[in-house]
Amino acid sequence: MRGETAVIRSRYLKPIPRTNLTEEILTRLVSLILEERLKPGDKLPSVRELVDQFSVGRSSLREAIRILNAIGVIDVSVGEGMSVGRGDISLIARPLTLGLLMGEQSRNDLIETRRLIEIEMAGLAAERGTAAEIAAIAGHLEIMRTSQNDHVPYSTADLEFHLAIARASHNQLLYNLLYTLRHILAALITKVVVDYDANHMPQSFKVHVPILEAIRARNGQAARQAMAAHLNRLEERLTLAISRGLTSHGKPASVRRARVIGQRSNRRKRV
Repeated sequence: MRGETAVIRSRYLKPIPRTNLTEEILTRLVSLILEERLKPGDKLPSVRELVDQFSVGRSSLREAIRILNAIGVIDVSVGEGMSVGRGDISLIARPLTLGLLMGEQSRNDLIETRRLIEIEMAGLAAERGTAAEIAAIAGHLEIMRTSQNDHVPYSTADLEFHLAIARASHNQLLYNLLYTLRHILAALITKVVVDYDANHMPQSFKVHVPILEAIRARNGQAARQAMAAHLNRLEERLTLAISRGLTSHGKPASVRRARVIGQRSNRRKRV
């Protein structure tokens, strides 16, 4: 089946009830991949085919696809369609993960959890990190600096920046906790913050700099304060993103984002 465009027939490819559409689409697509034992590279039905088979709107479908694409479960290529990615599908299949991605309160819980874990890890990194580990943190920050106009490498470097701090803390349990959340954190950046806030990346980069400076200075207290300031700002942007349920034109944000995706696609085609 790999590389082919054969029609997939499954009980998961049927109309979806009009409640919790995006979450249900996520569940159906993940179940489709698992039940049909699809492998990385296997072709998936097109957006048009899924819209017809699920009987859903394109905006809800694209929202689900964007989440799965962000964590690597689905690969999307312009002109080639969608295929199964190499991401950790077992994580997204868990109800906890779906809840963290979809629920506003759960996203707030995620920020709170990060605050509890990462503020202390930043202080420990300043106090325990080796020169090589601090250099690795700086390397990820440099990629963030040079990628402020492209959210894909920026988001990846942002996540790696925090994981590098976790490594430098030399607390394996705290590192494992953050590493377990890595796919959810990546999806959060893409789905909530970057999609809603065009100015997020330059502003985000600025608040990451003091964290590195404090760690380099071996100042644990300053590192904790800098990480707290970063996470406080992230919570503010998350709250703003959630409040933007409607655009200034009175249309749902999901519609606006779907239109932006279409415009980007058209620009690629013209090129």
